[in-house]
Amino acid sequence: MITNLSNSHSEWLTKQLNQINSSGVKDFLKLRLESSQRDFYRFFFLDNCSVILMIVPDGIEESVSLFSKKSKIFKNNGVNVPTIYSENEVLGLILVEDFGDELYQFNLSNEKADLYYDLAINELVKIQSLNLDKNIFSNFDENLLSYNWDLFEEFFVNTFLEKKIHNKSLRILKERYEKVSLNLLDQPKVICHFDYECRNLIFKDNKTGVLDFQDALIGPIGLDLASLFKDLYFFWPKEKILTWYENYQKKIEKKLDLKISLNKLIEYIDYCSIQRQFRILGKLSKVYLDLNRTNRIADFPVLLNYMINTSKAYEELKPISETLLPLKEVLNERIAKIT
Repeated sequence: MITNLSNSHSEWLTKQLNQINSSGVKDFLKLRLESSQRDFYRFFFLDNCSVILMIVPDGIEESVSLFSKKSKIFKNNGVNVPTIYSENEVLGLILVEDFGDELYQFNLSNEKADLYYDLAINELVKIQSLNLDKNIFSNFDENLLSYNWDLFEEFFVNTFLEKKIHNKSLRILKERYEKVSLNLLDQPKVICHFDYECRNLIFKDNKTGVLDFQDALIGPIGLDLASLFKDLYFFWPKEKILTWYENYQKKIEKKLDLKISLNKLIEYIDYCSIQRQFRILGKLSKVYLDLNRTNRIADFPVLLNYMINTSKAYEELKPISETLLPLKEVLNERIAKIT
């Protein structure tokens, strides 16, 4: 069994695994590191079936029971999420259905792209059609936007980049970030997965399987679209992306009774993508500093380039592009020291 688990954790896990599959455990494997502090393991049974264990450590603000509640809401509304077999809030353990390994991150190709994105849009529209239940889903509000900025400033600018940015430049970034935030707060509100990207989407039973939805909240409609289409790993021709946007437009008009012009939709997505890059740079810098996890540092230049290239298309956001451009060299030098 996993060596760093306590006796109570191991006893609970052994009992639950036996109840899920009486053939007995053959082996287990630790899965990829995530940007969160959670750990994941795949347990293989003697009959060749498998199950996934998620471990939520003490001291982080993630609730096992809330994850379970969101899972039930998603599943009851037809969203393709894994079944939860067992959970223990006190121990921070969850056993869930194994959706396999065909993650979008490693399996997207030109041949599969239209199908995979169409299926991903289908699941996203199901999520966005959920009731805005404030008892289950928190709000993407001014406090969260402010917290995201604080992460960026404290952990990316001050600590990771070692304050190698002028105070005037930082003030400019903050002023423009506040402009971005106002746009997000003014967008139509829907349930958001909050990290609807290729690392959390998987091809399962001819549908998109949706993983890691524990942070789902009520937020701007462009948020998950930015995660899906402003991706770190795939760069598609603009014409192809526009056909996917138009596909999405048709589906929300039919399913959500919501009509948004293409130009406005692009604006919503772009503004959300800029805010997302601020947030991710701060969050991943904190993960690196707290846990010494270097696996996502290679993404930093891509994130910075997204912010530079997207913001320069909007007059009120051009100062973001102009301010971040000189930081590319600083960032590359810092990464070279670490890796």
